[in-house]
Amino acid sequence: MKKTFISQLAYAAHDAGEEPLQGHGIQIGATLEYLLCGVPFKTMKVLGHWASDAFLLYLHKHAQILTPYLQATPELHLAVVQGTMHIH
Repeated sequence: MKKTFISQLAYAAHDAGEEPLQGHGIQIGATLEYLLCGVPFKTMKVLGHWASDAFLLYLHKHAQILTPYLQATPELHLAVVQGTMHIH
């Protein structure tokens, strides 16, 4: 199923003139989307089958993308800061 899904995304990206995403990039993108919708970090760790807090490193790399969303939602900004900085 995963192989077919990735293949279909690659076809769609090609048709749109874009570079295809790989499976890992899709997982990070989904994680970001759920976090932006207010899903707690601990829940995302379970849902994403993350064995460690490694996904937090990817979130740091996406700060420029996240900034407008975080600035618009102060409680989400606080949750992200607490989750990435391990502040409670």
